Amino acid sequence: MISVLLFGACIKDFTDTADKLFSVDGIQWNPTIAAPLVSSRLSLEDVLGRVDSDQFLRIDEDGGLTIVYQDDYRSSDAEDVLALDDQDYEETLTLTTDQLTTLDNTGEVKFTVNRVLDYNLLMGELDYLWFKDGVISIDLNTTLAHDVALNVVIKEGRRSGGVFSPSVNAVWTSSPNTASTSEDLSNVQIEFTKTAQGHSQMEVDLEFTITKNNANPVNASETVTYAIELLNQKFFRAEGLFIDLNFSAEVADTFDIPFFNNSDGGSFTIDDPRIKFVLENSIGIPVNAQIPEFSGISNTGNVVNLTGLPDPLPVLLLDESEIGTVKIDSFELNKSTSNLVDFINNQPNRIGYAVKVTAGGTGARHALLSNSRVKAKISVEIPAKGTARDYALEIVQPFDLTLENADQVQEVLLRLYSENRFPIDVQTQVYFEDSSTNTVLDSLFGPDQLILPAAAVDATGRVVSANPKTIDANMNAESVERLKRANQLRLRAKFNTPFDASTQPSVKFYSDYDVLLQLGVQAEVLIKQEF
Repeated sequence: MISVLLFGACIKDFTDTADKLFSVDGIQWNPTIAAPLVSSRLSLEDVLGRVDSDQFLRIDEDGGLTIVYQDDYRSSDAEDVLALDDQDYEETLTLTTDQLTTLDNTGEVKFTVNRVLDYNLLMGELDYLWFKDGVISIDLNTTLAHDVALNVVIKEGRRSGGVFSPSVNAVWTSSPNTASTSEDLSNVQIEFTKTAQGHSQMEVDLEFTITKNNANPVNASETVTYAIELLNQKFFRAEGLFIDLNFSAEVADTFDIPFFNNSDGGSFTIDDPRIKFVLENSIGIPVNAQIPEFSGISNTGNVVNLTGLPDPLPVLLLDESEIGTVKIDSFELNKSTSNLVDFINNQPNRIGYAVKVTAGGTGARHALLSNSRVKAKISVEIPAKGTARDYALEIVQPFDLTLENADQVQEVLLRLYSENRFPIDVQTQVYFEDSSTNTVLDSLFGPDQLILPAAAVDATGRVVSANPKTIDANMNAESVERLKRANQLRLRAKFNTPFDASTQPSVKFYSDYDVLLQLGVQAEVLIKQEF
């Protein structure tokens, strides 16, 4: 793996340096001296530590390495789950004879109508509501050719300590006489428990003031129609009895395991993988959470479903005094409690999962905040201990080798010196290809070669000394010509942990393991004679 990654990083350096070497006229390069291209010491921490924020390499207390991939699940928020449907109320009132007489004789009449308005909540019963957003809309339509004012007093509604009482005023200019108004509901609080029903109702006083326009008559039959609507409501906090709330995300979640992205053949086993789930709950209602699907998909399309997940998940519930806080619980799956070894050894480069979260019950009243939700942090932990047998990785990248004075090139030599401090053997090959036909034009070495033999280890399997090796690869003029036609590189590496007789013991990797790689080039060109 490390040699492949290094080649991927240094091949451009090689081509850039080769371009410079071959573009010089009148110089005979000494073929015994190698111009250095790359000298680098890489550890597994260097390679695997270059990841995103949700992926990291952990150094354990004994110096062992664990690759960790994380994903965050978040259910829907309560404000998106608890539907506050638009509420509308409409009524036509016919003025009494006494009211019309008073208006005609005194020029003004006032009267109050008391109403109990139902709040229809499909998902239960409502006791209290603290509004974050929304509007109350009030419309007036009257046959009276006089001024009509309406003050709507929501008796258990409060804003800034005072009673919430929006109003509308229809000043007559022509018939029909109409007026409309709307008012923001943010920071309004309404209690719905003061009626005989005890929930989901609000008592309002409709205070009418009618002022006579002396130029117009007062007819024997006059009506006033009002319409009240609560629209686009959002809440900070809701209290009541809530049932059948579905917090589940609409689509399944996925996250990548880049460690297995480029696997291509062979087998790779991990001794003791683990998956940890940390569950956070801020929903003030009894919650039931499940993971109906958790599958690992390899880059060949093979799927293994994870077993051993608890059903239901251990989500801690909040009591009344804990509303607004978060309660946390967790659990872990390992090789003893699930099929996790088979799941990871399927080499999944992608994990897909779904979380089902429902809340609600009967009988008990609860509080719900708008941002109440269930969250989960999923950590896939892959300790760097296991076996590899002909485990292959491939990386493909663009390649361009343009040489000046190409007719003067006789030979190019690549020299790779390595010191391997990993207890693992690596065979590698670099193919130069035509991407349009995927035709292999040449290769850096002949057959696959062992260029990084495993380091020596002690009785505990700890590396005690590096294993050095030098490899030369000659590229003659014909090979260079083929390289000029190549436009992509296919870097392929094959890994094997050492065998002990007929068995293949697991190998553990530590943070102090590394490899020294030094790549040099020497070129021999024809001398260009100048006369």
